[in-house]
Amino acid sequence: MTHNPSRLATILRLALFASIASLLLAFIAQYGFGLLPCHLCYAQRVPFAIVIVLAVLGLWKPRHQIWLILIIGTAFLINSGIASYHAAVEKQWVSGPTGCTTGEAPANESTEDFLKRIQAAPVITCDQPQWQFHGITMAGLNAVWCLFLSVVTFAALWHARKKEVAHA
Repeated sequence: MTHNPSRLATILRLALFASIASLLLAFIAQYGFGLLPCHLCYAQRVPFAIVIVLAVLGLWKPRHQIWLILIIGTAFLINSGIASYHAAVEKQWVSGPTGCTTGEAPANESTEDFLKRIQAAPVITCDQPQWQFHGITMAGLNAVWCLFLSVVTFAALWHARKKEVAHA
């Protein structure tokens, strides 16, 4: 059975465009509006970069497009998970990574150790959102966006494969 390269290439192009646009928006927020990213914000950028590399690879070497699209959909899903975790940290529903949240001083910590910890702490913490709209933070938006991208990627691949089987 042969694959329809145009359908698969379209999926790859859309994933590539969505990832580039997402990273551009993150950079505009950071450099244009001064919204400094925390550790979890940076972690959410990694899957987008991976998708860009995989999509370009798939467009350049179409032999493994189906597998690359599956990995791309999974990368979007993982990014949604990272962003969901980040949003939960921002709402203080869960504890964030050590050194990335404001937290409170342990009861047995000396004043000197407390001051050292404050001086060594990152300026941007994961539990203090830089921006929000009606309680929805950028991490929350990214969680929904990446879940959408994952669902669309898997659905488009399923649809393309279904058409191939019907024409075989």
